Amino acid sequence: MKITKTDKKELAKELGKEFAAKDTFFATFSGMKFKDANGLRDTLRPNRARFQVVRNTLVAHALENASLKPADDTVATGPTAVVTMDDANEVTRVAKALVAFAKANPGVKWKGGFYEKNWLSPADMEKLSKIGSKPELLGQLAGTLFTAIAQIRYVLDAVKEQKEKAAGAPAAPAPQA
Repeated sequence: MKITKTDKKELAKELGKEFAAKDTFFATFSGMKFKDANGLRDTLRPNRARFQVVRNTLVAHALENASLKPADDTVATGPTAVVTMDDANEVTRVAKALVAFAKANPGVKWKGGFYEKNWLSPADMEKLSKIGSKPELLGQLAGTLFTAIAQIRYVLDAVKEQKEKAAGAPAAPAPQA
């Protein structure tokens, strides 16, 4: 089925709205098998992310419609794959999955992407893939705070015990001269 120019404009508008509303990563690929693409889709699905192959003209117009300017002008050249995320809290998990997939499939090269409308280079994606997700980091912070509070409580209980012992002991008689 042939896509008309009007259909392409409408698709670019819809894709532009999606780019503006969601965090997005872009890749180029060569030699990726259909089975591998489906494997990546299956890996991304639990992280509420979607992988799709998109025409370059649609990507270029969608970026323009979304008022997004990538630092890399080659985003819409070569075969282009787009990963969009529904949940911004999952960006590190998605980055981990994408970096791991690229290592296992040398034909896939990540061009970068947008996170909260800021351009991320492939090096930034690599760094992002090495940190935990937002819920994981918040859990670590809560654990650290709980430990610190428990230690403060222990110190305060020890000070309280010392004061109680000092108040309960009879005062030493003053020496008589």
